[in-house]
Amino acid sequence: MTGAALIVGASGVVGRAALAHFARKGVAIGASRRPPPGLEAPHIAVDLRDAAASRAMITELPPIDRVVFAALYEKPGLLAGWVEADQMESNRTLLANCLDALADHPVRHISLLQGTKAYGAHVQRMRVPGREREPRVVHPNFYWLQEDLLRACAEERGFAFTIWRPPVIVGHAMGAPMNVLAALSAYATIARETGEGFAFPGGACSPIDVIDARLLAAALAWAPGADEARNATFNVSNGDVLYWPDLWPALAEAFGVESAPPTPRALAEWLPARADVWRDACARAKLVAPELAAFVGDSAIYADMLFGYGRDRPPPSTLLSTIALRRAGFSDCMDSEDMFRGWIEELRRARVLPTDR
Repeated sequence: MTGAALIVGASGVVGRAALAHFARKGVAIGASRRPPPGLEAPHIAVDLRDAAASRAMITELPPIDRVVFAALYEKPGLLAGWVEADQMESNRTLLANCLDALADHPVRHISLLQGTKAYGAHVQRMRVPGREREPRVVHPNFYWLQEDLLRACAEERGFAFTIWRPPVIVGHAMGAPMNVLAALSAYATIARETGEGFAFPGGACSPIDVIDARLLAAALAWAPGADEARNATFNVSNGDVLYWPDLWPALAEAFGVESAPPTPRALAEWLPARADVWRDACARAKLVAPELAAFVGDSAIYADMLFGYGRDRPPPSTLLSTIALRRAGFSDCMDSEDMFRGWIEELRRARVLPTDR
């Protein structure tokens, strides 16, 4: 590939990591409504909801031959929108406008993000482990709207594509709607400031798999040059599993706070009620982190779901098989506990979290 890579949705958890990774390998351009703070890479400000503006901005870029489509529209409140038709159509429109704007570029490969909702995990018990070879689980889902659009466009224009199904993605982004690291970071900081204790705040949960956004970025960069990835669908994860209550002492140690006995707390309510504590901690440590709402977004809602807040029995498992990806040639992996430790240190170096313990 000799052209530039376009990372669409560059301000999100996946897009930010992908832009950083691709930029180290060659020419990469980020596209999103706002640039990812603290990341030095070429960026264009574009709102994909506006078809004309998208075409005007993307048409004028240098030749694009690889695309990572990581743009995502989520309604405020997060969970309800997952089953609402207008949100599904909005996400289809984002991809449609992007593909239209790329019509004159020499695109050779596009990566598209899905997730465990492809297996119906948000509406029913999914078959475990989730495998890509299984028939499509028929249910209303914007994944299918986007996938069908992408397949038709690829057949017409002759480019290849890879569809990715990661589980929970861990990485850094400001205000992302599904960033458990941001929710944990704010919770640990405020718990230390108030002395209320860094307690596991959830209820009954199940073992899950996760993926480091940087590992996902490496997979996204591998796919355009791999024949085995052409028009393929892959689950992708760190390769291990975690159970939040068992991980909690390691999280406490990494954040430099005392672990407390489990105490159910709805972080979506507990964190906003202590926004002034976050603000004061950031000011005292001269951090670059914004106000709490701008830092966490709706990720506290997401964290409550992941931690099983309000549940008295574990939800069905959502574990994925990654055998297909390993057999195709991408076998990188990551210890999930080490991943969290690494990201916490990275946020300290970036002056997003306090360095004092």
